[in-house]
Amino acid sequence: MTVVDAVPDLRPSAMGHVAGDVLLMAESAAVFGLSEEDARHMRDALQAGDAAARQELGRLGLDAPVPVPPPSVRVHPVRALALTVSQTCNLACGYCYAAGGSFGGAETRMGWDVARRAIDRLIAGTIPGGGVKIAFMGGEPMVARDLIRRSVAYANERGAARAVQVGYSLTTNGTLITAEDADFFARHRFAVTVSLDGGREVNDRLRPDKAGKGSFDRVARRMAPLLERHDRIQLGARVTVTPVNLDIRRVVEDIGALGFHTVGVAPMIASPTGQGALAGPQFAQLLDAMTDCGDAWFEAVATGGHHPFANLATVLGELHRGQPRNHGCGAARDYLAVDAEGDYSACHRFVKDPLGAMGTRDSGPDDARRAAFLDDRTVERQTPCQSCWARRLCGGGCHQEVLHAGRPACDFVRGWLDYGLRRYSRMMALRPDWFDDMA
Repeated sequence: MTVVDAVPDLRPSAMGHVAGDVLLMAESAAVFGLSEEDARHMRDALQAGDAAARQELGRLGLDAPVPVPPPSVRVHPVRALALTVSQTCNLACGYCYAAGGSFGGAETRMGWDVARRAIDRLIAGTIPGGGVKIAFMGGEPMVARDLIRRSVAYANERGAARAVQVGYSLTTNGTLITAEDADFFARHRFAVTVSLDGGREVNDRLRPDKAGKGSFDRVARRMAPLLERHDRIQLGARVTVTPVNLDIRRVVEDIGALGFHTVGVAPMIASPTGQGALAGPQFAQLLDAMTDCGDAWFEAVATGGHHPFANLATVLGELHRGQPRNHGCGAARDYLAVDAEGDYSACHRFVKDPLGAMGTRDSGPDDARRAAFLDDRTVERQTPCQSCWARRLCGGGCHQEVLHAGRPACDFVRGWLDYGLRRYSRMMALRPDWFDDMA
């Protein structure tokens, strides 16, 4: 694989490395297949220096792009909105980004007037024929079950009146789900993400209730009605990786055994309590564990089978689409969150955080603040992102994590993307049909 980085001075150390038969143009995030001979020439050129590398790129018809100043950021209409319907939770996860569900304040729930106004603004800002997404978040959103149902009914009504399609998602700890809830989610084609951190022993250590009792068995019992409606509910599990559950393959297999078709994992980097965050050599352990689980996924999928590990599938899909990132996600760009009082933030992780404040209940989203936030956070302005070959794949990382914890995970991210590029090359060789449905 060849990774070629086009930065202003094209330093050899910043240009990348070679390890097989694909070439990544870092500035455009485009991936090209190379013959064995071309890969050898490219490898030699990289070792010879900038001029030789540019010449070889020209021979391949892949001239390095001329660096230009970052474009001015344009704010997009909001297309996805997280309603923080409950700033309270029935669990007591020590690492919780929401500080136990209350985001560091008093426990509270969203009122109907707040939800209605936020929905009205979202749909009114969408052109007829367009679509929006509403995510119900917490705390634990199922504490506010009645508000969720009322919000869906209202959003469907308002959307139909304006010819706007509304989709729904929910992130939940799973302990309060009922068969009636599952019917509701299926009827409205919800995407439901259940937070779990492993099998019984690991999950109960990391995700106890407020009385200190484990939550795994309760979640396992309540998954049945969701699994029975898998054809109408997009169901997945999300794992927060801490020093306690670094055996990713076992974690994914234990959760997959409950019936989950997909299991995604994310490292804990910025914890408001200081508990559970990974540090130092633990990121190297995480990379080893992720690639080990990735190997299991690849072995299964490359031979026509299935494996629930979602992270490698996500990376391969993004590499195949080849869309360079200016930011790590859509926060503040076309995605915002609304807290229980109606104030707007850059995303659900910035609720009640002044660093991500993006408007008030009365004034609505502050487009000038959104644009300034995005301009400041664009990858071209981030250090050391400007000289990193992975910048257009990573986009600079999670805004909330970077602002609160810096960039302790950059080596892990580069290692994971390097692994993804290698697996992308192999998947294209063995099962190019796997990419057929990707836009």
